[in-house]
Amino acid sequence: MIVTEIEIIDAIKKDEFTFFYQPKVSLITGRVVGAEALIRWIKPDGSIVLPGVFIPVAEQSSLITEITRHMFPKLVNDLMVLQDVDTLSVSFNTSAKDFENDAFTKTVLDSLETFGVAPERLQVELVETAALEAGDSLKQHILPLRQAGLGLVMDDFGTGYSSLDTLSKWPFTSIKLDQGIISRMLDSDKNMTIVETSTRMAHELGISVIAEGVENSDQYHRLLESGCTKIQGFWISKALPLDRYISFVKADNRWSGLPVGLIHMASLDHVQWRRKLVSELIKAVSYPKNSPYRKYLKVPPLSCHECRLGQWYYKEGQLFRDRKVFHDLEQPHCQFHNVGELLVKLVGDGATMEDITTPMRTLSELSMEVMANLQILENEGLSDMHAAHYKWTFNELHFNKGEFPVE
Repeated sequence: MIVTEIEIIDAIKKDEFTFFYQPKVSLITGRVVGAEALIRWIKPDGSIVLPGVFIPVAEQSSLITEITRHMFPKLVNDLMVLQDVDTLSVSFNTSAKDFENDAFTKTVLDSLETFGVAPERLQVELVETAALEAGDSLKQHILPLRQAGLGLVMDDFGTGYSSLDTLSKWPFTSIKLDQGIISRMLDSDKNMTIVETSTRMAHELGISVIAEGVENSDQYHRLLESGCTKIQGFWISKALPLDRYISFVKADNRWSGLPVGLIHMASLDHVQWRRKLVSELIKAVSYPKNSPYRKYLKVPPLSCHECRLGQWYYKEGQLFRDRKVFHDLEQPHCQFHNVGELLVKLVGDGATMEDITTPMRTLSELSMEVMANLQILENEGLSDMHAAHYKWTFNELHFNKGEFPVE
């Protein structure tokens, strides 16, 4: 199908564009946490023109900015309807041309203030290539949105040639793994590695990961194992008109599975915390006893509640609170941090390597106990997850044959 610029202009005038919403599901809670607003062109005869047909034509001219300006008030109206349903977030796609000046930025901020929509409920999706091509001028017009509380998503992550460099320079709050990588990850070790390492990197940077294009339960469960936090795709739902999306949210469906990937993340976080502390302590004891450097060590958070393992344990980790090994983890973890705090004090007071050798051994012993409990917890979670996955798959395969389901 081919469309022309004249047809697009005519469609704008006749108000033929609307938003459909594709649900996003949290792999931590198994619940819908928001949606991506996707533009659809509905012709008078009821036929739908997909974005892949008209967006490339619009991007070659200034029409893409016309579409964005025309559609944003509709998005705000939909958000006002949605805020009566739930406080879910919505992301919307933008182009570099939308931010060639500050007009659209002002429109967004003014509209949110006028209609009382919380900025935190909106996310701007921008492909990496747009960020690269536009440079600093685009960043200057996006930063006010971030400062106001809007999220910024790097769309199609993994398809650009310098995604890492772009991430280091831009205030992205999320990355969206490209659906091409997701579709190939079960058939390619390289693609699976990209998914896993991208997820870990995002975790290190403190940003969330969204996997798009999830089409089956096998992909879903591998993403659970990888530590990914959100997904969207046909396996969850196709993009829906507003009324059907509201019904979808109200149904309060729950997707099964435990976020075991986050246990593995917590294990890596613990190892990194220990390495950073030990490295800093050993460097510090080489200074003279009265050196001021000993008083200003660059150590990771010393509280067992503030380190990344602790943040997981007292938040997302509570999903595992029905397991004994989860509770067995808390005491050695807090003791580990107490010893770490003692070591920092000793070094600050002028301790030598000989002075800290014994507490360093205690630190290692407690660390091994923490890691052992995390490993047991991860194994239990994987076992339960795969058992549930097998049961679900078996029942799905045999339901159509009229056979009894697995109890």
